[in-house]
Amino acid sequence: MKSTLLLFMVLVFSGGIQAQKNIVLNGGFDNNTDFWRGDAATLSPYNKKSGANSGMIVQYVGAEWKGIDQIINLPKNTAAIEFSVWIKAEAIEVQAEAYNTGLMNVELLTAGEQNIRYESVANVTGTTEWVLYKKVVRLPEEAKKIRILLALGKTNGTLFFDDVKAIAMTLEQYNKAMEAAAVKQ
Repeated sequence: MKSTLLLFMVLVFSGGIQAQKNIVLNGGFDNNTDFWRGDAATLSPYNKKSGANSGMIVQYVGAEWKGIDQIINLPKNTAAIEFSVWIKAEAIEVQAEAYNTGLMNVELLTAGEQNIRYESVANVTGTTEWVLYKKVVRLPEEAKKIRILLALGKTNGTLFFDDVKAIAMTLEQYNKAMEAAAVKQ
């Protein structure tokens, strides 16, 4: 009995050690738009994926750049990050440039917030139901921060977003994830 209990406790606690934490603050928009910079987003308690609200950006005319962002310090020993977001689109117009969409982009930054490069996680046009977008990004050594951007990139329509996540991965976790992805293919 004692050995069974001990084994159970070891399994529970070792599972907790491997648990990965979302480093995005208020990624579910349950606390208004706290921790997000910019005033382009409002909340939708009616059209949400989970929780109390989703975030949304609406633009009817003008095809301006309209977005919000969040800058996050990376935890030590982060080799990669798995980004994910649930997005729903309503009448997002197709523009001349392919990157003018409803989007989630990530900017990799140095400690002094100098741009290293951009990564696209999601680009949407038209009307869609809720879709989960995911992307694992290997980080260069000089990356110390990330900036997550949710926007209508010079287009009109309505972009809903919810459950924005960034899960830090060690090199070992990244290698295991890449091996698992290779096996799936």
